[in-house]
Amino acid sequence: MAEIIGDKEVIDPSVYATDELLRDGSSIHIRAIRPQDKPKLRQHFDRLSPESVYFRFLGYKKELTEQELARFTELDFVRHVGLVATLRRGAQEDFIGVGRYVRGDNPSRAEVAFAVLDEYQGRGIGTLLLTHLARIARASGITEFEADVLGENNRMLEVFGKSGFRVHRSSKAGVIHISISTVPTKQSLEASESREWLAAAQSMTRVLRPRSVAVVGASRETSKIGG
Repeated sequence: MAEIIGDKEVIDPSVYATDELLRDGSSIHIRAIRPQDKPKLRQHFDRLSPESVYFRFLGYKKELTEQELARFTELDFVRHVGLVATLRRGAQEDFIGVGRYVRGDNPSRAEVAFAVLDEYQGRGIGTLLLTHLARIARASGITEFEADVLGENNRMLEVFGKSGFRVHRSSKAGVIHISISTVPTKQSLEASESREWLAAAQSMTRVLRPRSVAVVGASRETSKIGG
């Protein structure tokens, strides 16, 4: 997926895949979106609340058309890169978050967007998608992300604000234009390390503070080991 050549990280975003821990200690899988993901992406969109759809597309939208599904899943991973956050249960895989960036005329800048299912918002999924997209973007020469965020979309503004990356905001007619550097800062590295420590600690809570303990081989006879 990635290698270091000289002092530069080289990434093939089309096969990008990694596992991450959320703030509550649960595990998710982050990977590149694929053309065969169209049914899962449609299902993901259908599970978004009208408010989340409005925030993502800056307007109301009832469904994704076949053309949009193709545009959002059949990517070149040069101009257009997309990642999905998934929950895997055996052979089943459900989308809980989608993040992408699209380069414009300026190859060093790209527009970024996210959509996380309502029941999973506030658990760090948007931040993780932003972090991984920024890593891919840096490796391909993109130095800045841009996004237009509605003023009332507090969760998305919080994702950008708490990322630790350098962020510049400007506002016009209720829409906040965000410019965010993809270059890591001391603050972004510290924020990432803090998230990792918290997630690791939470993941151990179930082991160190179990709700119940099963004793195998228990016996009522005190003369036996199980007693």
